[in-house]
Amino acid sequence: MPFLIFLTMLIIQTGLVFHARGVAEAAAQEGAAAARQFDGSERDADARVRRYLDELGPRILTGHNVVVSRSATEVEVVVTGQVVTLVPFVDLRVEESAAGPVERYVPPAGSATGTSP
Repeated sequence: MPFLIFLTMLIIQTGLVFHARGVAEAAAQEGAAAARQFDGSERDADARVRRYLDELGPRILTGHNVVVSRSATEVEVVVTGQVVTLVPFVDLRVEESAAGPVERYVPPAGSATGTSP
């Protein structure tokens, strides 16, 4: 009987890990969307990720850390955190990231000023 209880806890723990990964991935995508905007910044992305995590997964993903890297052309957001555990003596962490190009104006090919004739 104790084995069945432990097995049930492992199955539920697996589901919690997958859910936490989904929450972290969604938060990273939200942050990347904020930082990718033409007038976006690392600070905007960090705030959006933390707000998203507070709303969606305040208990499933604890001790979360957000790292945002934005250059002139690319942005990457990495979200890490510790998954709530049911199984004793288990420390589970997840790390998810999202990346993409930064919105920017690119003049049409063959145009020095970017205006059409």
